[in-house]
Amino acid sequence: MQESTSREKILKKVRSALIEKTPNPYPKLDFDSSVYQPVQDEVPELIFAQRFSEAGGNFIFCENKMEFAEALLNLAEEKKWKHITCAEKDLSDFLRKVEFPHQSNIDLDNTDAAITSCECLVTRTGSILVSSSTMHERALPFFAPVHIVYATTNQLVSDLKDAFLLMKTKYNNRLPSSMTFITGPSSTADIEGILINGAQGPKELFLFLVDKTE
Repeated sequence: MQESTSREKILKKVRSALIEKTPNPYPKLDFDSSVYQPVQDEVPELIFAQRFSEAGGNFIFCENKMEFAEALLNLAEEKKWKHITCAEKDLSDFLRKVEFPHQSNIDLDNTDAAITSCECLVTRTGSILVSSSTMHERALPFFAPVHIVYATTNQLVSDLKDAFLLMKTKYNNRLPSSMTFITGPSSTADIEGILINGAQGPKELFLFLVDKTE
């Protein structure tokens, strides 16, 4: 009888494993509860701000939208940005209402900074979740030199699991075609181990968090 090949031996073991299933040695293991301990007696905004800043982001808290517009104008003047792009209608309409100079048409070659909204903020990791549903142009925040995000305090969630649950609920399980977690500005150390900012995306990331307690 001809000796079995290695491929046949492997397939035989796979078939045996499928037929003779090994019982779960840990039947009471909890896969649903979070492995992280909840933070007690701390304000989510402060925790997020700390984690976001540790990742290299620039955090600005605003009491209301008008304070956001004023802080944004001061930042633009300080940084000497001439071409600021906002392609999202609601956000662009507000900026136009307060007479903040910006362009809604997308021209990546002539954009100093891009302003977008977001889906939610993840407190534990200091991450921002953006999706193709909120951004009319997916490439805009990733190819602009600076990414500015507008968010409100009611968009804070505790963990990544809560972010995915929020998305499933919001879109009734018809998730956007693209979802991206942003944790700090773009950086890489692939080239000779030297840290380079902005090699694969924006060099700077700003988050304006507006208080929304109503």
